[in-house]
This record gives sequence, structure tokens and C-alpha cells, in this order.
Amino acid sequence: MGAWFGWLGIILVPLLLLAAIAAVPVRARAQLSRHEGDDNLSLQVKTLFGLLKFNWEIPMMKLGGKGLQVEELARADSPSLLHTESDVKKDIGPSRIAELLQDAWKLLRRTENLTGLVRRLLNKVEISRWTWRTTIGAGDAVWTAMATGAAWSLQTTALGLLSQLCRLNAQPQMEVRPDYRAARLETSFDCIAEIRLGNAILAGLQLLVRMMRTEGGVRLWQNILFKA
Repeated sequence: MGAWFGWLGIILVPLLLLAAIAAVPVRARAQLSRHEGDDNLSLQVKTLFGLLKFNWEIPMMKLGGKGLQVEELARADSPSLLHTESDVKKDIGPSRIAELLQDAWKLLRRTENLTGLVRRLLNKVEISRWTWRTTIGAGDAVWTAMATGAAWSLQTTALGLLSQLCRLNAQPQMEVRPDYRAARLETSFDCIAEIRLGNAILAGLQLLVRMMRTEGGVRLWQNILFKA
């Protein structure tokens, strides 16, 4: 009897440990702000109770002669050995945007049911914060009113699309304020999303299988993602 319980413990303990790890949430927070001409975009992802963290930031975005000039900062941290950091500057023009769209369409067309996989993954995502506040002015009362309506339509459409794809567990906070005194555009966006680590790992394995079945295989994905 004692040996039987011993073998039962050997089997159950790893299973319980895997189940506990699968239930751990992966938390992602996206923030976008534009204030007095300064644009900032950041994404923070953490899991395993903060043991694994990743931060991606665009602290500088400005329009230049060749298009949008972007400075990217990426950092991965953990209390153990993992610590990487990179600083990249890019120029994103119309040709670069067209190239990215073409690459995305290539992956979508060649990968088996990629949209279905993404939709099933998004159905597991829970939104615990959705805050979006915008102040807009066009320097003219009529144009400001039209711009305000367009901005409000954009925000409500984005929220409606999100609620169809994900689980919205938070009370959305949205606001669009017109400024009839001057031409300006300021916005502040903050979103927190969570997914169970087990669901994310399962989706990753399913994607890997589809990548291997794709014409060009994993190398095609590597070439496109590294080029991006």
C-alpha cells in the first residue's frame, strides 16, 4: 500500500505542478500617450509572478523627410540569468509599410487557418482595464466638432471590436474633449490584458505545428519576423 501511494505521489505531483503553472496569468499592459507633440508607446509583459518580464518602448516618434522616425527600446529581465537590452532606430516610410503589409498577407495566406487560431486565442484573453481619453482641436469650431465626432467613433468602434474578440471584465472609461481654442491632438490610452500561461503555451504549440506545415516552413516565419 505504501509503495502504491508513493507511485501515486510521483505521478500526481508533476501533474499538479503543471496545472498550477498553466493557471498562472500572463499580464500585458499597453500604454500610449501623446502630449504637447511628444509621443510615447510602451508594452510590458510579465508572468510567473513577475519572475519573467519584458518591456518594449517607443519613447520617440516623429515625422521626418522619409516618413515616421521611430526609436525602439526593448528589455527582458528576470532575477535569474535572463537580461537582454536593445536600442534600435528606424525610419518607417510608405514603402516600408507596404512591405510589412505584404509580408503579413503572405503569412496569413500560407499558414493554415491562422485567423481561426488568433480568434480562439483572443477569446481566452480578459481585459481588466480600458481607458482612452482624447482632447482634439482643429482651430475652427465646425472642423473641431467634426474631428471630435470622428475621434469618438474611432474609440467606440475599437471598443466594440475588442468586446467581440476578447472578454471585457472592466468598465470602459472613454472620453473625447473638444478644444475650440487651438489646433491640438492629445491622447492617453491604457489597457491591461491577461491570459493563462497554459492557453498561451497551447496556442504557441498549435502555431508551431502550422508553421511547420507552411510552404517554406519555420524559416519563412523567421525571415519575415527578423526582417520586421
